[in-house]
Amino acid sequence: MLQNLTEEQIVQLAPDAASVKAGKGLAVKSKWPLLHFSQRAVWGHCQGSGKNPYQTVVDMNEIAFRCSCPSRKFPCKHGLGLLLLYAAHPELFSSEEEPDWVSEWLSKREAKAEKKEQKAKSDKPVDEEAQARRAASRHKKVLDGIDDLQIWIKDLLRNGLLNVPERAYSLFDNIARRMVDAQATGLANRLRAIQEIDFYKESWKYILTDRLSKLYLLSESYRHIDAQPEDWKWEIRTQIGYPQSKEEVLAGEGVRDEWMVVHRRVSDQNGVRMSAYWLYGKESRRFAVYLDFTAPGKLPDFNLLPGSTYSAEICYYKGVAQIRGLLRDYSPSDNRFIPEFCHDLDEATSLYRKTMRENPFVEEIPMLVDNLRIASKGKDLYLLDAAGKAVVAEVDDAIKTDILAITGGKPFSVFILAGNVVWQLKSIWSESEFYSWKDEIN
Repeated sequence: MLQNLTEEQIVQLAPDAASVKAGKGLAVKSKWPLLHFSQRAVWGHCQGSGKNPYQTVVDMNEIAFRCSCPSRKFPCKHGLGLLLLYAAHPELFSSEEEPDWVSEWLSKREAKAEKKEQKAKSDKPVDEEAQARRAASRHKKVLDGIDDLQIWIKDLLRNGLLNVPERAYSLFDNIARRMVDAQATGLANRLRAIQEIDFYKESWKYILTDRLSKLYLLSESYRHIDAQPEDWKWEIRTQIGYPQSKEEVLAGEGVRDEWMVVHRRVSDQNGVRMSAYWLYGKESRRFAVYLDFTAPGKLPDFNLLPGSTYSAEICYYKGVAQIRGLLRDYSPSDNRFIPEFCHDLDEATSLYRKTMRENPFVEEIPMLVDNLRIASKGKDLYLLDAAGKAVVAEVDDAIKTDILAITGGKPFSVFILAGNVVWQLKSIWSESEFYSWKDEIN
């Protein structure tokens, strides 16, 4: 049979809560007069209100959906229902040769993937002179934008920060747009992240000053980029917003490993759906972040499912952080494993400080920590270890309730995205079982 998926993993793929509810309603045998599988896919016919049933297929190697229904949601409720039914009752599916409508779709997907791979390997002639002119022009634009940004930051500090919360939603718009015009999209994104700070929490002052400081330091670092070592040149340029081509990244040396998906975050950026996947390597003990950008009305090239393991080679982007990467030679794996964890919060905080010293521009540091509990004091939540050390934690109320129900108050292991002020709890292991929650930013 094909890879085993849990209901929690499948729910992660849904576009919204309504689709989850509708998909669960369709995850019953009576709705599907035909259910089959092959080495590549599962498919079926779902009887709707019309004369002809909907034809639904799921690519099980890269988790992609196709359905003949008119829904504009991806995946639609029929795709979710089919996958949920397969996960709960695989015995209802019989092995059959793929019909034309299934094999043609799968073959097109494979051909598209091969074309992308060939494109990545192909050598194109480069007009080095024109390239140098474009680079010089952009460099000047960025420097001009930085001049405006630094003046803006100094004016903001001169006028004081206490009134920032009441005008946050308008304060950062113009300067963020100015950074886009200056082709410094990385600086624009940092400004928009400041805009989205929860100013109702007491911690806003510390988060604001931390992010403004990093923003100024980054802009100043770009002014002196020629004096930096090569890895820092790559890091600063990337943080500013200069892209590294996929072809260039994939041409580099990769890290072959069994990679577990420990978290997935979905956000919308100017109408483009971005999925960020955090992966952890079994042998390398390294983290990697894979970013997938999907235009409206399009399906992602593939979905990585939290809790699942994939055999892949990860090629890291150049820079100091060495965490963002691209997948090469990717395939699902049955080799499940439990990651290596920091033993306590002392070890975790030491790792955090070490990472920040190496690269102060990192906003979120992925970490795995063992033997923790959730504790509360007033309105604040904390992660508490066996020695009594605590850090401020960010956990949704619903997730907190789930964790307490799952663990019964017993210690558990966590995947954390650690910031300067707050550590965000994203996934847990309790009695060797993995649990993750949907994480969406609109």
